[in-house]
Amino acid sequence: MVDFAGVDLDPPPAWVEEQIPDFGDFEPHQEIPAAPDELPEPQPAFDFPRVSVADIYDNPSPQPAFVWTGRIPRGHVTLLGAHGGAGKSMLALQLAVATCLGRDFLGDATERGRVVFFSGEDGAPVIRNRLASIAGAEHANPRHLADSLVILDATNEPALYREISTFTIKTGEPTPGFHRLAEIVSEIQPAIVIIDNASDTFEGSENDRASVRGFMRQLRQLATGDDAPAILLLAHIQKQAVGNRGAESYSGSTAWHNSARSRLALTPDKDDPARLILTHEKLNLGPRTAKPLHLVRGDRGQLELDQPAPGVCTPDGTPEPPEDALLRLLAEFNARGEHVSPETSARNNAWQKFRAESHFPKHAFRTGADLFSALRQMERDRLIAKGDYTANRKTRANWIVTVNGYERIGQSAPTAPTAPTAPTSGDGAPDAEQEGGAPTAPTYCAGGMGESGAQNDGAELHPAPLAVAGPDEGD
Repeated sequence: MVDFAGVDLDPPPAWVEEQIPDFGDFEPHQEIPAAPDELPEPQPAFDFPRVSVADIYDNPSPQPAFVWTGRIPRGHVTLLGAHGGAGKSMLALQLAVATCLGRDFLGDATERGRVVFFSGEDGAPVIRNRLASIAGAEHANPRHLADSLVILDATNEPALYREISTFTIKTGEPTPGFHRLAEIVSEIQPAIVIIDNASDTFEGSENDRASVRGFMRQLRQLATGDDAPAILLLAHIQKQAVGNRGAESYSGSTAWHNSARSRLALTPDKDDPARLILTHEKLNLGPRTAKPLHLVRGDRGQLELDQPAPGVCTPDGTPEPPEDALLRLLAEFNARGEHVSPETSARNNAWQKFRAESHFPKHAFRTGADLFSALRQMERDRLIAKGDYTANRKTRANWIVTVNGYERIGQSAPTAPTAPTAPTSGDGAPDAEQEGGAPTAPTYCAGGMGESGAQNDGAELHPAPLAVAGPDEGD
């Protein structure tokens, strides 16, 4: 061991002294203060808002507001499902016009306000043609509509939400188109935003629940603020749902149904595909009070309520009974020699002939079975009867209005034409035998469905048929 006693050591260099900290008055054995008895609670990095419960009576939340009464709520996403070509785009555009004008739509009130219509399926020419038809039917000034209706042609870039894959991990994200739409909605402050449709704006798997839910939540971000607009998303439905055959009225994952707060379905009537039924399938915000709407296409292609055509009324101002409307319609067919067969399987049966007529009481006879049953009862009541005519050398039956039927609708029954005078020969002797005698007035008219029908059936057209007397009528 080396003994350094008595050895002179040089003082440490100045740079060493600079590195030694100054502990001041620190005492090596000084006690460290004790920790306080109560420490502050750690704050969570994330939390959920608490819902106030105690004042639900004293300070109730406002009731949901609807752009279209009972069906399309503000601040939420509503799904409208329909088969391709059923008319959902036309229906949505009609709703847009009604909202801009503040008019009732299909019998229920709308909240007047601005509308943003985002079209990812149809381009400007198609939309303009439809809009012209709707504006004409509503007698609306297009210049006034332009002040509150904003239509965006997004057919070139319709995607609002797309699915991306990174290292086999799939995620979804809004597109630049969505961000631009959000800016427009914030600027316009519409009452409703209509998006046509899901298959064009959603670039992901419709069967992927997480992806669908992400898209629906993203759309919900458009409905923010104090005056949050309603969001109406149009979508296609399963083929099996056409005709109400039991399938769900949306296509893909159940997330479409679950994520929407309200859901509408536009499907063909199973008894008559030419008619449509708009049903309210879901409403999370309260009881579903909206009844199914039976719709038909109007003269301009727009959808309208299936109800009796205005016109004939009884003396007290009430609409005439549907049976009277049938009598008038059948009388018109009889007058022009157009046959209506009593056979339900015939191509010219009453259902096939009447349902396209503007004065057919569709509200009373929604199916062929309803109509056939009514005609049989009218026969029992002696208002109509079965006649016959000849076509292609075959005798066929047709419905004709009886004298009682004409009296009921206030019309005179057709009379038989006067038999022509028999021609005379050169010496003035009657020549009736040569000519076969004076022809008798025909009881029923021969021919088919009008002039073309007569040619097709090989029958000749004659004057309108005479009204036949019922079993207890005549001499």
